[in-house]
Amino acid sequence: MLSLLTVVTTAVLLIIVVMIRDMAKLPTTTKTTALSKSASARPDEIVPKRAKPSRPAPQVTDTASGLSFELLPSPWHRGCPAWLETPAFSWDAGESALAGQVMVGGTNADWHGNACSGQLRQAFAYSGPADLGPVAMAVVGAADPAYYSALPHERTTEGSYGMRVSGHAAWVVKFLMTYPAAAGQGLAWSTELGAVVVVDTGAGHAPAVFYVSVPSNLGTANVSTLISSLRLA
Repeated sequence: MLSLLTVVTTAVLLIIVVMIRDMAKLPTTTKTTALSKSASARPDEIVPKRAKPSRPAPQVTDTASGLSFELLPSPWHRGCPAWLETPAFSWDAGESALAGQVMVGGTNADWHGNACSGQLRQAFAYSGPADLGPVAMAVVGAADPAYYSALPHERTTEGSYGMRVSGHAAWVVKFLMTYPAAAGQGLAWSTELGAVVVVDTGAGHAPAVFYVSVPSNLGTANVSTLISSLRLA
């Protein structure tokens, strides 16, 4: 009987040892599984990807007036058309894009969208920031016959308001040119949105002037884009 009891006791102890050993292995297996899952996770689930920094838009810089503004993508390119130079206006820097052709005096001529800057001419009397609004409106009035007389048109003022350009007081006048005979003249556009911005550059310095005019087939939203990009050195 004693021998039988000893055998039974030994068997029970062996069973207990095996159970304890198996239980001890369970946490290790769980941890290993968890680590395996973590190790097999995709790299972008472990370390977030960094967004690529956006490239700043190229700029047009006018060293004479101190203005700079965005250079729009193709078909826009640097340079103002030479015909924009008049006794009332002189532009030191800018950009333009071909909108199409118009018939002027029996000859086909290129018509452009323009964005140009320069210094205010002395023909426009300016004595300080209080004159910004009237002077901006006077510039629009002078640009009308100088630049748009080749086509029958109607001009309406779309907005007139003050703004700041790099902390300097400025005034914006937006205008819309409508061409009632556009279809008969074969134009690729029927309207043109423009704006003049006059920026005070400090006592003793001529104000800076920005002129932009964009036919509808070149995207008139570009007018607001360019105005919001204005900076003064």
